[in-house]
Amino acid sequence: MYALSSAQMRALEDRCAEAGIRGFTLMENAGRAAALAINGTIPVKGKKCVVFCGSGNNGGDGFIVAAELKKLGAEVQAILCFGIPKGRTAREAYEKAYAAEVPMVDLAISPYGCELAMSGVDIVVDAIFGTGFHGELPAWARAACKMINSAIAAVFALDLPSGMETDSFKADADCVRADFTVVFDSLKPSHIMPLTAKLCGNICIVDIGIPPEFKENLTYRYALVNEGLAASCLPVRAVDSNKHDHGYLLLIAGSRDYIGAAVMASEGAKRSGVGYVCVASVEEVCRTVAAKSPECVFLRLDENENGRIDLLSFGQLQKAMERATAICIGPGLGIDDDTRALVASVLEQAKCPVLLDADGINILSENINVLDSVTVPVVLTPHIGEMARLLAVDSQSILNDRYELVGNFAKRYGVTVVCKGYRTFTAPAAMGAYMNTTGNAGLAKAGSGDLLSGMIGALLAQGLAPVCIITVRPQISARPSWGRCICSPWMWHTISRGLTPNYKERTGCWI
Repeated sequence: MYALSSAQMRALEDRCAEAGIRGFTLMENAGRAAALAINGTIPVKGKKCVVFCGSGNNGGDGFIVAAELKKLGAEVQAILCFGIPKGRTAREAYEKAYAAEVPMVDLAISPYGCELAMSGVDIVVDAIFGTGFHGELPAWARAACKMINSAIAAVFALDLPSGMETDSFKADADCVRADFTVVFDSLKPSHIMPLTAKLCGNICIVDIGIPPEFKENLTYRYALVNEGLAASCLPVRAVDSNKHDHGYLLLIAGSRDYIGAAVMASEGAKRSGVGYVCVASVEEVCRTVAAKSPECVFLRLDENENGRIDLLSFGQLQKAMERATAICIGPGLGIDDDTRALVASVLEQAKCPVLLDADGINILSENINVLDSVTVPVVLTPHIGEMARLLAVDSQSILNDRYELVGNFAKRYGVTVVCKGYRTFTAPAAMGAYMNTTGNAGLAKAGSGDLLSGMIGALLAQGLAPVCIITVRPQISARPSWGRCICSPWMWHTISRGLTPNYKERTGCWI
């Protein structure tokens, strides 16, 4: 699954027009699908629904939604944020809602009437701007967004919450905070970026009638990683295989002060299918890991006065490096002259993929140019703070423009960067980027990164490339099922906040 820019969506709509598919047809399809999605989440019969409509095409979608919700038995009222639409397509949708006898009130003419309309409302639909918004909210739209945000009701946004820019990941301070966003045809970058995704709530993608073949030659900025894609990348074990067939991970981790990091990394590695995990560390670390994971093998290295690996032990490491099919270095390593020299030596002499995490990354940030001489694949797994150190910028800069900063870094040094966080962002050395939308707040604890480094290291050791590029075509099913499904006519992706059990039970199609 991919995210399309606003320009790409406009190009698709233009192509539809060239193929004889009217803009109003797409609008009708979008409005009907959105109404069905709303009704599939919260049955609308007898519910009070208010639809805020702008003057553009997003407002036109809202007028169609209002007419369709009324057909489904809802008590519907439309609020005109900028008066009657002037564009031909949106005006046609307005006329359809008018013909369906949807009551309407103009926000500019009757603010009090709008307040009455919002009294006791159950469902609010935001159809003010959509993907065409830039800059700051104008006065009447700001008033409308404040009304929506103060409502004690379920809020559904059409395509994008109003006040959010599609491609720049910016949002006005009074941007609509949606519980659900019904996305037309394809995800947009703001649906998945950390600063804006949380304003979208739960996301539902609906088909609006754009032929799939129109998207075959598009160049995508983002690919989305979900459970199905991740599972499809995992290696399949031959029934007659043995431990020697599944790789040898050399895990250089831990110190006297940070024993747990090695424990967590080894745990992640051994549970990810690698044949051997060799833990190379000081005696106390090896003894502790052995008590937890006796299936690991151990390379006991000398300890310096700081409780860290002594550089004089590098000769022992060299022999293990020759056998390794991947190396993971950094978790709990600590930083001193010995570990600095150790990280540089491993990078310079490695003959297999290397993953750097934690202190390995912090050491690298002191001498980033060492990457220029590395000849093997390198994977870095920084959190936002570590990424900021690598780039010598503040953390907020990373959050504001992760795609450009992290992506350019990966290409400059020829490495794969897994920038961890609420939306884990992976930038390969080649073009493109991947966004993982499956994380949750349960991962916000010490040790999660150590586990991840062990897992990735284990997969590298088994021969997987740093980035597995696989095209996954969704399967359409008329019958919802748990786990993986795309339910005609819509698919809900829980890529922001979790739903209550009631919502899940009602739709039956949450992924």
